Amino acid sequence: MTSSRKTLTFVLALLTAVTLACSTASIPGLDQGPPATATPVGDYLTLEIPAFTASLAAGELVGGARLEYLGKSPDGGYRVAIDGQEVVKRSGDSLIWSGVIGPGVLATLNLRVTTSLLGELPVAGSVKLHILYPEALELTAVPQLPNALYFSNIVINYSVPAGQTIPGTTLVYAGLTQQAGIDVAQISNGSRQTYHAVGDSLVWAGKLRDNVYARYNLRIISFDEATVQVGGLAEIWIEK
Repeated sequence: MTSSRKTLTFVLALLTAVTLACSTASIPGLDQGPPATATPVGDYLTLEIPAFTASLAAGELVGGARLEYLGKSPDGGYRVAIDGQEVVKRSGDSLIWSGVIGPGVLATLNLRVTTSLLGELPVAGSVKLHILYPEALELTAVPQLPNALYFSNIVINYSVPAGQTIPGTTLVYAGLTQQAGIDVAQISNGSRQTYHAVGDSLVWAGKLRDNVYARYNLRIISFDEATVQVGGLAEIWIEK
């Protein structure tokens, strides 16, 4: 199967699946988040923001999606264009959308209108970003990208088997070793090796596609000879 056919097949399957709405999540701590997931296998990487918020002025879009706030309706509702079709929403109503927000990037938004302040449209809920065919490349820092879509508070919670890569990075869990008689997690990054105790920080910056950049701020939660569990937050920049 060619790359374009594989991409089309994935997109159609994904857009069908995401029509099922999920409930809005509250901001989790590392010990409250979703269960740690093993390194995903396949041609895409999914990242989730369980507590996304935004406040829109008239004419603004939500996170690059085709969800545009048009302004107040005469009866006090919120005029919103969803894929170009105008609807009126009120506080507590849902805003659900899925589609392409950049080359090789799909988004699933499951939001609700919240309490209005200063005439703007506030929304809150969950956002999932699906990055097709990621190829992680480490950079010393994320470049300045003033025109890129920006997402923060992406919750990361992975359980990574020894010898496998932390998803969306070039960091490999090389297993348990000892320093001064103390167990530490060995992380390999190309020819570099670093050693981390429980609670230590783990930072990575780089690109996932030519138009997608990421920065991870993680901590070592636990580890043994077989796996390491890492958790924290990530940021994503998407050039259109």
